[in-house]
Amino acid sequence: MTTDKAFIIILGLLIGLSPLAIDMYLPSMPAIASGLDTSTELVQQSLTVFLIGFSLPQLIFGPLSDAMGRRFVIIIGALLFILGSVFCALATDIHWLLMARAVQAAGAAAMAVTVPALVRDRFAGAEFARTMGVIMMVMAVAPLIAPMLGALVLVVGGWRLIFWVLVLIALIGLALFYRKVDETLATAQRTPLRPAALVRNYGMLLRDRHALLHMLSAGFMFAGMMAFVAASPFVYIELFGVAEQYYGLLFSLNIIALMALTTLANRFTHLSSKRVLQVTFALISLVCGLLILLSTVAEPPLALIVLASVLFVGTYGIISAHTLSEVMNRFARISGSTSALGGALRFGVGSLGGAAVGLFHSGTSVPMTSVMALCGILAVISFLCAGKPAAQQIDTAAQTLDEAA
Repeated sequence: MTTDKAFIIILGLLIGLSPLAIDMYLPSMPAIASGLDTSTELVQQSLTVFLIGFSLPQLIFGPLSDAMGRRFVIIIGALLFILGSVFCALATDIHWLLMARAVQAAGAAAMAVTVPALVRDRFAGAEFARTMGVIMMVMAVAPLIAPMLGALVLVVGGWRLIFWVLVLIALIGLALFYRKVDETLATAQRTPLRPAALVRNYGMLLRDRHALLHMLSAGFMFAGMMAFVAASPFVYIELFGVAEQYYGLLFSLNIIALMALTTLANRFTHLSSKRVLQVTFALISLVCGLLILLSTVAEPPLALIVLASVLFVGTYGIISAHTLSEVMNRFARISGSTSALGGALRFGVGSLGGAAVGLFHSGTSVPMTSVMALCGILAVISFLCAGKPAAQQIDTAAQTLDEAA
């Protein structure tokens, strides 16, 4: 078994392939459109294809990891990601590229949904939350460097080289994982992949108020973050006249805040995840108040918009890790299915944030700040309504799991 530090770095690298695949090729979209003799709009659809291909397969790969083991699914996912990236690099038309992106996304989904389950096999309680928080922090570095790395690679070798770089990174991650990380799910603890049991497990999770509302609270926070990602280029660059190079600096403040707040939260691992979440959502409530105030001001100051955005996005790592800890500690025996449903809900709800900003676009900062505030409020309400897990529910869950196995 590898050391905790190497364990975290390797898993952070694998789970970080998804944001790398999303963000690295963004600067090359015009070049791809020109190279494949197609429109920029069709090239932009490759992002939509990736997002859909990343969300839905999680519902299959999560339970598959419960049945076949974590290493099997992560290795399959890495190979699919590599295969999809190779096909992207070799694409001769836009349809080939779109299909390749779907394969690439499916591979990324397999790794993203299995990593939390693998961590839960090895750690429990506060240690799980701390480890996942650090892995999320490592993953957060990917979107920070991806656009800059993509732009550099584009200048050096063209858009196809971007996908070859992704192949190289994935190969390194796969090699390290294969050599350094052992299987964490013993054969005796695996649950057979039966459709009836799968439906029963998902139904059990959806009926459990404590689990569902914790997952939704993370989903609403992700939606608010996606609203910021979708609208901040317009708000910062077009509305406030921030130069493009300084936009990158302002955007990076969110990632730095996420890393700093996650590190700070990890110093309080002796507290329960519930207590950490209570403090974090109290901060979110204050931030939402500021966002509502900014939505009512005719000409809000950029500095306050940046501050509110940084605090909002910065808390996401804590909320994602600790809500997942609350649910996974409750349903440890189906952690793959739990991670899958949590990821699908988070991604599904999260996609609504960017869509809402586009729908209510008004040429001001109001759509961004108001959608972020609404998402934050819904996240707080979901957390408060989650309540305490009833002992009878836990016993019922355990009995259902035993029957499914």
